[in-house]
Amino acid sequence: MADRYYKYNGKKLPSVTTITGQLDKPALTYWAANCACDYIIENLDPHPESEYLLKDLMPIIELARKNFHKVSSYALDTGSAVHATIEHYLKTGQEPQAPSDQALSAFMAFLEWLDTWDSWKTIKTEYTVYGDRYAGTTDWIVMLNTKKFIVDFKAAKGIYPEMAYQIAGYRATDSSIEGCGILRLDKETGKPEWKDTSDTYTQDLNIFNILTDLWHARHPGYE
Repeated sequence: MADRYYKYNGKKLPSVTTITGQLDKPALTYWAANCACDYIIENLDPHPESEYLLKDLMPIIELARKNFHKVSSYALDTGSAVHATIEHYLKTGQEPQAPSDQALSAFMAFLEWLDTWDSWKTIKTEYTVYGDRYAGTTDWIVMLNTKKFIVDFKAAKGIYPEMAYQIAGYRATDSSIEGCGILRLDKETGKPEWKDTSDTYTQDLNIFNILTDLWHARHPGYE
């Protein structure tokens, strides 16, 4: 993911995801390798009598090296579609036409999760927040039952530590927020996974602040 920046009060601020993006993500390494392997498997002749020469395999292998770019682009497009679908519903109360089966599955997961709450009320969606040294766009600020939450939607394969640091950075910009969490919406199963990170907020924010210090130390005189 490319670095992202915001302009605010004459300053150019790094995004929250740019700051957390400094972290090594070992899961992405395995994912990229698996993308290459999947591409090779899908493009080999399935007939057992086939015999491949190296010259036959090399074009497939070379394309496999870059397959994760294609898969990543598709995943980003799907993630954007999921966010747009949910935002439309939250703003209009109408179920939108999902652009793909995966986006529809994620949206249905969102509706299933909503049903687990006695009440909810949107305060803001896709709202840009600003800290002293960073900025970012939150997915959802909402009253869940009687508590004000900030929620980040994810369509990833899992919930990873840096996601908690990200939501902590968002929450730190608004002292009225009482809780925070990550809502993962599975694009395959259509099931939600909710991780309330309120209890680890202080620790997560401490890590985020360290990452912010690191980013600015690596970019002296940036503003």
